[in-house]
Amino acid sequence: MSKKHLISELSKADYITTLATLFIVNAFWLLWHGQIKLAIALAFVSMFLDYLDGTVARKYGCSPYGHVLDSLYDVLGWVLFPALVVNIQAKWEWWAVIVTTVYCLAAVIRLSRFTVAGYVETNKKYYTGIPVLFSKYALLVSFILGAKLSVVILAIMIPLMVSSRLIKKPHPFFAQLELLYAAIFLWLYLNHV
Repeated sequence: MSKKHLISELSKADYITTLATLFIVNAFWLLWHGQIKLAIALAFVSMFLDYLDGTVARKYGCSPYGHVLDSLYDVLGWVLFPALVVNIQAKWEWWAVIVTTVYCLAAVIRLSRFTVAGYVETNKKYYTGIPVLFSKYALLVSFILGAKLSVVILAIMIPLMVSSRLIKKPHPFFAQLELLYAAIFLWLYLNHV
């Protein structure tokens, strides 16, 4: 019995998730090399692709690997990357390290719940607990208003992520703004601002 090659088993959405993962991995590489603004620009493009993969999966279907690939991206793009940027901006102060570490733990627990349970279906889709995608605001704020406020945002997210509170899924417009955020950080990088 001949098995299909793994690549041929992936769906269109999985390819988008893979591209998003490629972008976020390269964003980590850029951070390592001190190119923080360019790294954030690339991260926001990857975050938009994470939104897009879900849209494509709902329209065209997904493979059995889709949920796992998406969760792996979520840990890299929505959890570890913002936590790392906030720590870099906070100059690795002990209070930032503690908050971002607890944020990462709460986020992984929250993502595991979502991977198993999914959305709460009513007349509209709801998340149980605040989704990790709200970490993008901590990422934005880290440059605009400073790392301390970013740490506060992540600290507020911690109990909300693991709560049973229902949070309405944000309008797609907010995901599309990620391309605008990417353009802003690319402009900042190119103009050495």
